Amino acid sequence: MDTPRAAAWGLVALAGAAVATAVAAPLYEHPGGPALAAGLNHPVLLTGLAVLALAGAALLRSRRPDVRRAAGAGLAGAVVLGVLAVPAYGVVTDPMPLREWDVPAPDGSARRLVVEQTSALTDPVWRIHVDTGTFPTARRWPVAEYRPDPEFDFTKGVLEAWWPDPDHIRIIDLDHGHHDLRIAPDGRPLDRLAW
Repeated sequence: MDTPRAAAWGLVALAGAAVATAVAAPLYEHPGGPALAAGLNHPVLLTGLAVLALAGAALLRSRRPDVRRAAGAGLAGAVVLGVLAVPAYGVVTDPMPLREWDVPAPDGSARRLVVEQTSALTDPVWRIHVDTGTFPTARRWPVAEYRPDPEFDFTKGVLEAWWPDPDHIRIIDLDHGHHDLRIAPDGRPLDRLAW
């Protein structure tokens, strides 16, 4: 098999994998679902990757000059739009939140308390969850999510987070309020955090 044909089939496979991930990730993002699915749940980025891969495959695979020109122009246009859109998408959706805390359980089990905050440039969101297991099979158990109101309510958020013992997590909010929550051995929160 010649190299351009193999590369074209590789790009088609990449496009298929991106579409499958864009469809499957939201279905598996639920309490106790794979943490990997929560991290990959960005359908706009995955769809853009699929379109770019298919345009690249058409450019490599076609023998017709008009199809190659159209695919090349489409690919060049998509790259230019992608270069412009990726920073805007990153600001609007913040696909990579700041990981404020990532604290392993004190008993040595494969549980981690994770606190993330999305960009303060948009509406910031605090997310607290417990991940159980190791990559890529880790499970995610959401503990709490807080969206401050648009009037810049800076009194809600996380100041500190840790495990006082293997069965509890402690969250200290920006008001210095203490919240102790029970956590099951599988990482499932047994209490709700009420801010």
